[in-house]
This record gives sequence, structure tokens and C-alpha cells, in this order.
Amino acid sequence: MRSAVFVLAIAMMACNGEDRSEEKSGKQTIPQPSPSADGSPIAFPQVDDNVRHDTLLIQTTFDLGDGTFMMVASHSDTEQRLDQGDRNAGLRLYHYRIAKDSLPEILAASSTAHDSWTMFPTFFRDPAGNAHIILANFGARDSWGQKVIRFDRNGFQDLGFLKVAKVERTEEEIRQRNIAPHSSMIAEQSGWTIQFDVEELMLFDDLRGGTDVILPGGKVNYRWDADRGLVLVVDGEERHEEAS
Repeated sequence: MRSAVFVLAIAMMACNGEDRSEEKSGKQTIPQPSPSADGSPIAFPQVDDNVRHDTLLIQTTFDLGDGTFMMVASHSDTEQRLDQGDRNAGLRLYHYRIAKDSLPEILAASSTAHDSWTMFPTFFRDPAGNAHIILANFGARDSWGQKVIRFDRNGFQDLGFLKVAKVERTEEEIRQRNIAPHSSMIAEQSGWTIQFDVEELMLFDDLRGGTDVILPGGKVNYRWDADRGLVLVVDGEERHEEAS
């Protein structure tokens, strides 16, 4: 019975395609951002699944240290729903706490990862406010890039997508790996910059007509401010998508 109640709660939230999640019940909590002078990732511990369920597929769970947790999860029928064209199916991030009766109480859910096989989060302190920035890795066998998400007491807010991955060379091939653990968030006057500490990265779209372009990691970063959102910067030059 408890499993059914939880799955129903998840299903109801999965119908919501909004980028901004809403507080679900009671007082919303949010872990305080940990100090990170160099803007490096925050190492919230991964823990075993701590909810009971029948049809929920959990990939991983993080203990946020304030009595709440975040999991990456989807329904067992996600593949079928995606095959039927349901764009709201797929993995999501769920922020929750365990209620006194052992039922998980969903506090917020992110937008969907659609057909990505992963949505593994890397956490950072938001340099511009009392919140976290999450880089959620999308991909399958290789990384497709990172969805940038602000996570605060109002839930999850999509900020954009980083079309970039860490390059890993082998004798046989070039692989694209999750770049988030090798990233840092640096405060700027009007926002922040995401930098990459890798020798090489792959830029899937350089906004100059190039695709799958391999560049030194130090040549590429992304800047964010409230007025313009995310902006790609290559060799100090800001690049913008052409208006359609």
C-alpha cells in the first residue's frame, strides 16, 4: 500500500512538464550550501535506496545532510512511454524526505531527462545566491552534455544546457565523458562562470557551424547572469545562438 501511494505521487508529478517545480507540502527545506572557495563540486554522499516501491526504478540516491535526500529515478514503464512519444517520460531528480510513517514525502521534482539513460547530478554552491547549482549529466554510452539546474527552496529551475563533454582518448576511439566532476563555479560581478579543468573537451556545437569540435579545456567556459542566461565563451569570445 505504501509503495502504491508513493508511485501515485511520482506519477502525478511526472505529468507536470514545467521547468520550475512547486513546493508540494508543508515547510520546504533546503540544505545550506557548503563553503567552496574554489567553486569545486560538493561531495554529498551516495547512499543505498531508502524507499519502498514496486515500479519505481532508482539509479542513485544522495544524502543532502539535512534530513532530506535526492534520487535519480524513473518508472518501470518509461521505455514504453518514450516509444509512444511521451516527452514527459524519463528520468527526473526527486527531492524528498522520509515521513514519520516511513512514506517518502516528495518535496520537488525536476523536469524530465527525456530519452537520456542518465541524469547523474554533480552539486555546486550557487555563487550568486543561497542555493545549489546542479550539473546533470545526460547521455547513454557517452555523455551528451549537462543540464544546468538551480536547486533551492522553491525546487528545481532549468537554466540551460552545456553542449560539452570531457574527451577521453584510447587506442581505438575517442570517448565523451561526464565533464561535471572536472568543473568549477566561479563568482562574477553579475553572475558566475563555469570553467573546465580538463586537457581536452568536445564542444558539440561551437555556434560557428562546427560540430563535435575538440578544444583545450582552458579555451572554453560558460557565463551565466540573470539577464542573458547561459552564454558560451570560446577563447574569450562570447557566442550566441542565431535567432530563428
